[in-house]
Amino acid sequence: MDINSLYDAALNGDKREETRLFEYLRVRFSLFVSHRIKNQEDADDVVQEAMIVISTEYKNIRIQSSFVAWAYKVLDNRILRKLHYYKNTNKLTKLKEQKADNTNPDIKIRLIECLRKLNTKNNRYARILNLHYHGYKSDEICKLIDISKNNMYAILSRARSLLKFCLDTGGI
Repeated sequence: MDINSLYDAALNGDKREETRLFEYLRVRFSLFVSHRIKNQEDADDVVQEAMIVISTEYKNIRIQSSFVAWAYKVLDNRILRKLHYYKNTNKLTKLKEQKADNTNPDIKIRLIECLRKLNTKNNRYARILNLHYHGYKSDEICKLIDISKNNMYAILSRARSLLKFCLDTGGI
């Protein structure tokens, strides 16, 4: 008996076939979701949420194509909702970390001092960092300073490394 036949029997009030239908869906959904969501608890939650929606609505809606397609669409929506939650939670965590980093009042003073040291060490480093910070594109920076793109990337990389070293240790 295929899943759409189980669905038809469940719609006609056969409780045994309804139980078989939902057990079949639960097993299939668990396999399907485990490939997309790595955390097992979250994967189980997604399956449970989808099963709740399906069990409460399958008798009341009119399915145009097939029950299987509709059920998997419900599951897909729950997966997307969970992935969206992960994405937003990750962004929020990063934002909180950035705020925590910015609360140190000493950081601005150290940054300015390091930029001064970098400027005295090599004016070109500080200039490229400044242009990059202000949103100039790579091509624009290369034209302004009259250097190749590869050279600009090398200088930018060295400047960032020196700036990070200065912020960590206090010297260049």
